Order: sequence, then structure tokens, then C-alpha cells
Amino acid sequence: MIPHLKKEKGNDNNRLISVLNNIYEKLLYGEVKTEDEEILDSIKLAHEEWKNAEKYFENVTDPDLIDHAIYRMEAARIRYTYLLKLAKKMGIERDIN
Repeated sequence: MIPHLKKEKGNDNNRLISVLNNIYEKLLYGEVKTEDEEILDSIKLAHEEWKNAEKYFENVTDPDLIDHAIYRMEAARIRYTYLLKLAKKMGIERDIN
């Protein structure tokens, strides 16, 4: 992703930024992903992050880190749920889970 072109929620320029990022990646790496593929990849990554956060929570023993583990797990769950809703809203029906 082009570092200075960050996507923002609700921004009408997201599609343009996505296209520009794809062109940039194509030039650098020879690979371009569709917006649907990017969303699906993000969902898979978010799911992995959530599962890793759950494992971290199950294994943390330091009382000072328990709140951090809970926050991390909840943030990962919320991100995953958001991406699932976004995919549904966009009509992405492929294997999401």
C-alpha cells in the first residue's frame, strides 16, 4: 500500500485509492487483487488475529497484562465482525469463514 494514501472510513475516494494501490503493487510485485479479494484477505487475517488474541488471553498469567489481553481479543473480534458485515454489504458471497 502506498504509505501516504491511507484509506479512511466513509471516504468516497476509497475506490480510487484502492485502484492506485493495485497499480502500485502491480508495478512492484506483478500482482493485482480485486477489491473483493482484498476484503476476503482482510477477513482471513482478522480471523487469525482474533484466534491469536484468544490464545494470548488463555495463556497470559501476569495480572498487569490481563486487561491488555482482553482489550486485544475484543478489538480483534470487533474488527472481524466489521469486515464480515462489510463483505455482506458489498455482496461478497464467496467462502468468507
